[in-house]
Amino acid sequence: MDTKISLVQRGAIEKVGSTFVEAFGHTNALLVADGNTLRVAGFATVRSLEKAGIEVRRFIFPELPQPYADEHSIAQVRLSLEMDNCIAVVLGSGTLNDITKRASSELDRPYMVVATAPSVDGYTSYGAAVSIKGFKQTLSCAAPQVVLADTDILCEAPSDMIASGYGDCMAKFTAGMDWILADLLGVQAIRSDVWDMVQKPLRSVYAHHHGIANRQREGIGLLFDALSASGFAMQIMHDSRPASGAEHLISHIWEMEHLSKDGLAVSHGFKVAVGTMTIVHLYEELASLDISDCYGKSSQSWEERKQAILSFFPNEKVAEEALAVSKAKFLEGEALQARRKALIALLPALKQRIAEQLPPAQELRSTLLEVGCPVHPSHINATLVDLKRAVLGAQMIRNRYTVLDLYYELGLFDRALECLEGLSGRVD
Repeated sequence: MDTKISLVQRGAIEKVGSTFVEAFGHTNALLVADGNTLRVAGFATVRSLEKAGIEVRRFIFPELPQPYADEHSIAQVRLSLEMDNCIAVVLGSGTLNDITKRASSELDRPYMVVATAPSVDGYTSYGAAVSIKGFKQTLSCAAPQVVLADTDILCEAPSDMIASGYGDCMAKFTAGMDWILADLLGVQAIRSDVWDMVQKPLRSVYAHHHGIANRQREGIGLLFDALSASGFAMQIMHDSRPASGAEHLISHIWEMEHLSKDGLAVSHGFKVAVGTMTIVHLYEELASLDISDCYGKSSQSWEERKQAILSFFPNEKVAEEALAVSKAKFLEGEALQARRKALIALLPALKQRIAEQLPPAQELRSTLLEVGCPVHPSHINATLVDLKRAVLGAQMIRNRYTVLDLYYELGLFDRALECLEGLSGRVD
């Protein structure tokens, strides 16, 4: 794995300098932060580095507007890194980490992350989720060589960032179910060691949702460890399949469209939480599906599919990327009929696996609400129409088999969209 040192403990912030020296020697450091993270732990991080004899430069994004992971932000950090042979130390979570990860990779340099919140699984993941020319994609790059997290700082993180991490963690239920589907279909086999690396910590976090909601050290530590484990799994696979399914693709559409609430971008974990409840709902609908519903449904021609994609994505570059992805997985004629027969034959086994893998929707919904996560598009300034649009686009942007592809190939995608009317929007 790329990550050689992972230090998660109380008081770890005082060990930033010594850990940096252990990993990189006495190379200069570039602190990458924003106004928020600098205020939280910037002084302690710089003090620890300088105490260890490390010369520190700073690249600080403004507090507002929030930094966005795109080619422009990446170029800014890369240019600062190019001033000397320094190693980046990023103080923050998802967006800052992805920006720094990619900038460091473009210069073939390792980097270190000092986590400020248990908010994402991207700390330790291989690849960076960024927007290039408006198209959300995961770019190849190494994970951090060092991950350091002080549990005191994690427990004091804003409640919405803790909730965001919980939402990203719960997404592993549906991501796992999509992997089960792909495995049963013979599209992508489950690797048992990687599966356990993600799914076992997930169950532990789910069992400790009360403690996480109340900022208890044990629960927060379990959450950060589970998120880190997901990142390690992605490092091993060089693929985000173990931790990302259709729920993340829904989030990617909203990220490409810059979904915001109260003037601020909706967090990744919050978009993913709504996506997770959406996919659980679709799987529960699938579990109630009668096999007779699967016969005789018409399918799109490639020309119809192409026009639908061009209509969905007005940006020429984004549409071009989506067309390439959709063409690679598009089935028609005998190939489509063979796939439909395989899916119909799998339905009984699939229904059993759904019951084993996914918590009941209302139970999962209750835990998400307790921790502070949204569970309905209305909670993140979106409508059911927006959700249906995001689900439609989500099926177009990745060549990764998910339940959305199942519905599409069976000719039941309209039914999937219609059933989303039943998604509960109540806040108990």
